[in-house]
Amino acid sequence: MSSTAPRKRGRPRIHPERPEREPETPAPTPPASGRANPHAPNHLQAVQLWSEICRTQQPRPMAPSSISANEVLWGAWCTWLAGQALHWSDASAETIRAFLDGPAPSLRRKHRPARNPSSMSSLTRVRYFRVLKGVYSTAKTKGWIEDVPTLEELQPEYNAQDAQGAVLPPGLLARLQNTRQLRQTFAPSTDSIRQWWLLRDRAAVALVAETGITCAELINLKLADLGAGGLNILKAMQDAGQGTLLPGTAPACDLNVDDPAIDNPCAARMPLAPVVLTVPASRTLQSRSITLSTRLCESLLPWVALRERMLTLKAATFTTLYERSAFLKLHSLQGPLFPSRQGKRPAPGQEVKNEHFLPMESASVYLVFKRAFAGLHAGQARQPRGAANVPGIHYGGAQGPSVIRNTLIQQWLREMDEEQVKLRAGFKTLEALRVIARAAGIACIAADAPDAETTDERPARRRAAESKEATSEH
Repeated sequence: MSSTAPRKRGRPRIHPERPEREPETPAPTPPASGRANPHAPNHLQAVQLWSEICRTQQPRPMAPSSISANEVLWGAWCTWLAGQALHWSDASAETIRAFLDGPAPSLRRKHRPARNPSSMSSLTRVRYFRVLKGVYSTAKTKGWIEDVPTLEELQPEYNAQDAQGAVLPPGLLARLQNTRQLRQTFAPSTDSIRQWWLLRDRAAVALVAETGITCAELINLKLADLGAGGLNILKAMQDAGQGTLLPGTAPACDLNVDDPAIDNPCAARMPLAPVVLTVPASRTLQSRSITLSTRLCESLLPWVALRERMLTLKAATFTTLYERSAFLKLHSLQGPLFPSRQGKRPAPGQEVKNEHFLPMESASVYLVFKRAFAGLHAGQARQPRGAANVPGIHYGGAQGPSVIRNTLIQQWLREMDEEQVKLRAGFKTLEALRVIARAAGIACIAADAPDAETTDERPARRRAAESKEATSEH
C-alpha cells in the first residue's frame, strides 16, 4: 500500500507519479580560509564588500535585485570550488577557465534541465565572469589576494544566438492563442463550477499569450483593471445583457463557445464597448492600456463571470448584510483577477478559514503554463496522419510566461516601430529591447543613449525585410 496521501477528488493530474527520490546530498561547505592567502576572509565577506560598492557606486548604483543575483552566482562558484577543497582566494586562471568551460553548476537537484548539460551558455559565462571579476578586483584592492585570476584573456564572448532558446518554436504561439485548443487543454471533468480553476487557468494563458504581460503583472492584476467604455467589466457585461427579453428567458450568450454550460457557465456577455486591460506600473515596467481582442474575451470573460458567481455564493454564507457587503467590497473588484486555490494559512491554534481570495504564487503560475505546453504536445500527438507538425513542442526550454512574452516582443519588433513595441511591452527605455532584438535577427534598434554615434530610425519590420532579402541573395 502506498504511503502517499490520496489525491483530492476532481483535481486534474498534471504529471504522472514518480518514485520518491533519495535525500539530496548536502552541498560542500566552502573552506573558511585559504592556503595561498590565509588572511583572506570567507566567501560571504568577500562578496558582501563588492555588493556594498555596487550599491553605493555613482552615478548609477546597482539595483538590489541585480546584487542579489550576483551573490547567488558567487555562491554557486564558491560551492563548486568547495567540491575541490579550494578557498575562493586559491582560485587561479586555470581554475576559472575550467569552470567556464564546464556545465553551469546547480545547488539543487530539482531544477529545470539545462539545454546543454555539457557546457553553460555564453550569456551564463559572461554573467559569471562579471561577478568573478568584480569580487576578485575588489579583493586585490583590499589586499586580500596578491594576483587577480580574472585575466582579460578569459573574458567570454557573448553569442546573441543563445538568447534564441528563450523564445517559442515557430507555430507554438498560434496554438497558445487558439481558443479551442485551450478549451481542450483545460477541460473540466465534472463541471466548471466544481473545477473553477480550469477556467481560471485557461483565461490566464490566453491573456499572457496575447498581451505578453509578465508573471508578476499577471499575479498582481485586479478585476478593477478590466473595463469597457468607462465601466468596470462587471457593469459593462451587465449592461450588455439588459435587453428586452421574453418572460422566463435568459440573455443569449454572444460569445463563440462550443458548450455554454461548460465553457461559459455563468452566461458572460460581450460588452458593448471594447474590453480594455490596464496594467499597473511596477518598479521596472511602466503602466499601459491594452485593448483585448474578441478571441481573448471568449476565454477571459467566462472566467470573470464565474469568479463573481463564486464570490457571491461565498458572501451569501455570512449572517449579516454588512459582512456580505464588506466581503464583496474587499474581493470583487479589488481582489486578484486570478486567485489562488489555496486559502490563507492560519496561525497556530486558529481555525482554518478559506474566506480570503489570495493571489497566485509564481510557482503555481509556472505549473499552469507547463500544463498548457503539455496539452499542446498531447494535441499534436493526436493529430491525424499527414497533418502538419509543429516543430519543437516537446522541448527542454523555459515554459513560463517569460518565454511567451519574449516571442511576442520579437513578433512585434517585426511588425511595428520600436517605440510602439516599447510602449506595448511596458519598457521604460529602448535599451531593454536590445537583447531580444538581437535574438530575433534585428541588428539595430534606435538607441536613446546620449553618446550613441548613429541612430537607425527605420521601422523594425522594414529592417527585418531588408535583412531577409540580403540573406536570400547570398
